[in-house]
Amino acid sequence: MRNRKKFYQLFLYALAVCSFVLLGAGFTMAVDALIRPGKSNITGQLAVQTDAPPATDNMLLGLGDSLTRGIGDSNGQGYFGLVKQKLHAKHNRLSAINLSVSGQTSTQLAEQVKKARTKRLIQQARWVVMTIGGNDLFRSTDRLQQLNPKEIEQARIRYEQNLRAILSDVKGANPHATVFLFGLYNPFGDVNIQGADEHVLKWNESITQIAQSFNGVVVIPTFDLFQLSPGQYLYRDHFHPNGEGYQRMADRLLQIISDQPREGKTANENES
Repeated sequence: MRNRKKFYQLFLYALAVCSFVLLGAGFTMAVDALIRPGKSNITGQLAVQTDAPPATDNMLLGLGDSLTRGIGDSNGQGYFGLVKQKLHAKHNRLSAINLSVSGQTSTQLAEQVKKARTKRLIQQARWVVMTIGGNDLFRSTDRLQQLNPKEIEQARIRYEQNLRAILSDVKGANPHATVFLFGLYNPFGDVNIQGADEHVLKWNESITQIAQSFNGVVVIPTFDLFQLSPGQYLYRDHFHPNGEGYQRMADRLLQIISDQPREGKTANENES
């Protein structure tokens, strides 16, 4: 009897140890999934879906900086999300992928569009929407209160070189995609920073001239959208649009997109 009791005690002890080991292993795996989500099966499946979206003639691809990311919109939509919603209602088969990076400069975007994954998505896109240049311009000077014309001009020259390279790579990867490139606006129009309007307008001239050298690149102006009452349409950081500001950008972009002749074809293809 005594041996049987001792056996049961040892058995229960071994069972408790095994349970503890299994519990610890499960906890370790959970922590590892949180710290390194790339090892998670779910994350891996989502990555595959992002790299290889469903086959469709209507893919919206976002590139650029925090404006395409939607920073400043309390609803988290931004112009990209608003446009995606409208296009979903119009096109039964639509995919949308946003590769924009908050804080990105034209130098960084020029590197991003050369990556194999980005090129694969560009090749599948019908529409490529892009905001780039605001960080180049307003980070190019030490003091916003007193803009340095020489530093801003040097930054503009670098920006022109980068923008040509970006559009060359995008159109080289997919000559049939229509690229919608937003112009720049002056977020400081109501605080009287001397020369800000002039610099923004000069950068917009560069954007327009470079875009005109490529087929299927459309510039979407934004300067006038924030010109008269910037405070009404800007987020509290006084740099990014708020929900209303993004809605104005989305409305303007959708107006141009709706002018496209038919699905999967550009205007030049329909004329041929």
